[in-house]
Amino acid sequence: MKTFVKNNSFVLLFMAVTIIAGAMLIFSVSEEGLPYQEITVQEGDSLWSIAKQYNNAKDMKEEDFIMWVQKENQLHSVKILPGDTLIIPVASHPSHAGGQVAFKGE
Repeated sequence: MKTFVKNNSFVLLFMAVTIIAGAMLIFSVSEEGLPYQEITVQEGDSLWSIAKQYNNAKDMKEEDFIMWVQKENQLHSVKILPGDTLIIPVASHPSHAGGQVAFKGE
């Protein structure tokens, strides 16, 4: 068995890397391939108000919705400003124009 592994180590390594790369590709395509909705932040909005407005199906807890938005939009805090564009975990619908806002200066 040691001789088999030693003689075929390159093949085994190649197979392992291929399997890992394939799994990573499958998971990244399934997450990024979804057509998430993009909204523009409006004055008066917060991540909490956006979560309440768009998480109608209650697929996620509000906290999870906010954490997803922060992660996907590279937000380091909950601070958002009017005019910011955010991707939210809601399927995109051409007939639904989003408009969310934050307080000026916050």
